[in-house]
Amino acid sequence: MRVWKSDVPLENEMYCLFKDFVGPVATIIAAFAVMSVTSYFAWHQKKIAEEKLRHDQFERYFAVFNSSLDFYEALINWDGRPEQTAARTRFFRAYQQSRFLFARESGIEELLRDLNDKGTKVIGFKEHGDVWKSDQELWRTHYNESLDQMTGFSDSLDRLKNAIEPYLSFHKGSRAPR
Repeated sequence: MRVWKSDVPLENEMYCLFKDFVGPVATIIAAFAVMSVTSYFAWHQKKIAEEKLRHDQFERYFAVFNSSLDFYEALINWDGRPEQTAARTRFFRAYQQSRFLFARESGIEELLRDLNDKGTKVIGFKEHGDVWKSDQELWRTHYNESLDQMTGFSDSLDRLKNAIEPYLSFHKGSRAPR
């Protein structure tokens, strides 16, 4: 402990007082600077992580929509080629995953189920339509039903576009509805 003497000049007393406090003050300033820089980088990392999550979600939503378009394209000229079967498989997986990606209120899972059912009926006719060839009336009935299913598929696809749009509005800066 320092003993203050009255015979020490005032400048020396001020110097000693300054010298005693400058170390702790410098430490506090340095700690504040480190804390500020760390906080800035943590905030920046948080923003980057949020944007990455948003982008990843967009990719998943878009994959569901894209799989429905690929499936529709495969249905138009269905003859069971491997790429058509692969498109069907991708769509079916997207349909199954939709329950976990989209809010129930969006109706997307039900729309995908409807597309799946219609697509299955079209494929059934296209792959097994020869069974009814001997009975032209029965064949025509199933053929017309298949055409109705394709028209219904197209209509359901339009409804899907409207339902999924809030999830794909990446350009608006919006988040997916919850």
